[in-house]
Amino acid sequence: MSLPELRRSGPVAYREAGAGPALLLLHGLGGSSKTWEEQYRAFAGAHRVIGWDAPGFGGSSPAPAPTADCWADEAMGLMSRLGIETAVLLGHSMGGIIAPRIAARHPGRIVRLVLSGTRTSFIGMPGFAERKREFDTLTPEERGRAQAAVMAAPAAAPDIRAKLAGIAGAVSREAFAGGVAVLNGTDNRTILRSLRLPALVLCGREDGLAPPEYGEEIASLLPDAQITCFEGAGHAAYVETPCEYNARLAEFLEA
Repeated sequence: MSLPELRRSGPVAYREAGAGPALLLLHGLGGSSKTWEEQYRAFAGAHRVIGWDAPGFGGSSPAPAPTADCWADEAMGLMSRLGIETAVLLGHSMGGIIAPRIAARHPGRIVRLVLSGTRTSFIGMPGFAERKREFDTLTPEERGRAQAAVMAAPAAAPDIRAKLAGIAGAVSREAFAGGVAVLNGTDNRTILRSLRLPALVLCGREDGLAPPEYGEEIASLLPDAQITCFEGAGHAAYVETPCEYNARLAEFLEA
């Protein structure tokens, strides 16, 4: 199937495919609703798959404040406007910082939680300032290639790098700044301990942004969590090893 068309509900843009139980996908700092092409294709036969553009990203308007709680409420607003009562929630990287806040603020609405390529906190992570400066020194294409080099495993194929670069290069300066504010202002350790729902932690064995030990920390804090690491994958296992990633996700959804 082709990439679903971009739609808009209130301030939030999103892509949607399929019908059935809802699967809501939250992308990372270098992503958008385009990130999830392999997941739309894999899960639309059995699920209503919705990938949002985070506030300020893609076709979405900026949120009132660049905080994880504010963005969590924007995501729940989208669910409500789309008539979704409950959903499985998958948050990758930045999305994995927002997702636990959604589950904690709206108990019962999120029935299963998947945290992919993320940490309990990105506070103080080096590199954000340098990447902000790239908006002044690099073209969008150059920025995209630089981001893809960080996201992908060293042995990733050229077409994988090109796909990641195309999506990352489209992120605006304003969106990036908002995402960095969310990442630099959030620590989820306490919230993760409080969650009472089945959870799956996914990570790439060669992820340099959120190495497996950070996934292990998340899994140790969640009361009911499983963890899977994908060999040969970096920060973007959802596109680097999509068959393995989707098979593990399907297993969790069907349990």
